[in-house]
Amino acid sequence: MQRFGAIDVGGTGIKYGVVDAGGVTVWEDSVATLAEQGRDAVVGRICDVVRLIEQRSPDVAAFGLGVPGIVDPDTKHVQAPPNLPGWDDVDLLASIRTVTSKPVDLENDANAAALAEAHMGAGAEHPNFLYATLGTGIGGGIILDGKLYRGPHGDAGEIGHIILDAWAVEGARDPRPFRTSVLEDHVGNAGIVQMARQAGHDVQSVQEITDEAVLREAGRVIGIGMCTAMAVLGLRVLIIGGGVSQAPFIIETITATIKHRAIPTIAANAIVLPARFGAHAGLFGAAAVGRAVIAR
Repeated sequence: MQRFGAIDVGGTGIKYGVVDAGGVTVWEDSVATLAEQGRDAVVGRICDVVRLIEQRSPDVAAFGLGVPGIVDPDTKHVQAPPNLPGWDDVDLLASIRTVTSKPVDLENDANAAALAEAHMGAGAEHPNFLYATLGTGIGGGIILDGKLYRGPHGDAGEIGHIILDAWAVEGARDPRPFRTSVLEDHVGNAGIVQMARQAGHDVQSVQEITDEAVLREAGRVIGIGMCTAMAVLGLRVLIIGGGVSQAPFIIETITATIKHRAIPTIAANAIVLPARFGAHAGLFGAAAVGRAVIAR
């Protein structure tokens, strides 16, 4: 059975490992992204991970990567990932191809995870759905008629950039205008941690939060964002993955919010499902990208 090297690049950590064609993890590990060290350092770290995978599992048939930000459909350059400073336009594939001769491809991380859910996960019986990944940021992948919809420029599905407050002061939380009061700024990992700290809790991650009120408020805000995305797309099925989705009350509250706040045609028929791969969605998504390289 073929095996694929899978690399899920996040703003906080780089998860990597080997997944076989049956969707079973052979092994996995992780390393800190250390995005504050700059673009070249992170690119070098990713190349080191590719070398490590090939050394440990030389039989991998291909490499697949899930990356934050927009992937240009023509050049395959990674563009403007919000959690990787300095990555305005990066030819990551060119760097990786200097350290391996195996086939390699990359995809936006949420798109990759959506593919995995569509092919062998919670979306296998739903040809049309929105996938949302909740983690350092909030990403989205759109599956229409069983196929990934990237948009003509590769930037469809960026639901983390839904603007929640049209009257927010630009630059109050982030100097970049396009980041003013966006969904993932409020309820990405850092935003939820800030909510908990404002409630008097000394926590460093969502996993440490036990306050039900904080977690339900986070779920409510995420749910409001999903109402907007589902209305724009006309979709009734939402699949939720990523590390934050594993926290208590999150998916439950998102579901309740959609049933309460979405437009009636969506609210009455909405289906909200946990991703099959949960916090491992990025790794399986990356493997799906590697598998697609061989299939082409």
